[in-house]
Amino acid sequence: MREFKRVGSMIKMKLSDYEAALLESLVEQLAEMLATDAGVEPSSDPFVRWQAELDASEPLDRTDPAIKRLFPDAYPDDPVASSEFRHLTQAKQRSDRQRQAEVVLSALADCEAGEHPVQVRLIELDDWLKTFTAVRLSLAARLGIETAEDAAELDGLPDEDPRLFVYRVYEWIAYLSENLLALA
Repeated sequence: MREFKRVGSMIKMKLSDYEAALLESLVEQLAEMLATDAGVEPSSDPFVRWQAELDASEPLDRTDPAIKRLFPDAYPDDPVASSEFRHLTQAKQRSDRQRQAEVVLSALADCEAGEHPVQVRLIELDDWLKTFTAVRLSLAARLGIETAEDAAELDGLPDEDPRLFVYRVYEWIAYLSENLLALA
């Protein structure tokens, strides 16, 4: 990472080719995890869209710790109420997260693997931050981070432990978020 710079209504973030590829891969993996094969047809009628989303809503794999972290139970003590809440909200949440990831992927593609600075439009900053948060939540779930103590333990791993690299990526995403917020 070399620099962050605000230019008008844009933040320019210079990434190396490796950083751009890593970030793109992480966001693509998030989008794939959220992907649905249900195929909701677009419609200008909001009620038709809503009904199609409800009918097409595929349940996510609740055994995946990343999915559980991204879509926690609304009512942990009531599985029936949690299931109903998921049925009513999950399709919209998924489509919002997928759209946000597409905003990030589009900007990363435009940087041509680090040849040009990534341009983050301030109007899309919320999409970036939500995508970064979703990536971090997914990584935290995979690493077993639930408390500050868990993170501190991972920070002290020996260099040969493969989890250390993933933890460093987790921290790097936080660094990106902090720098974007500082220029907002």
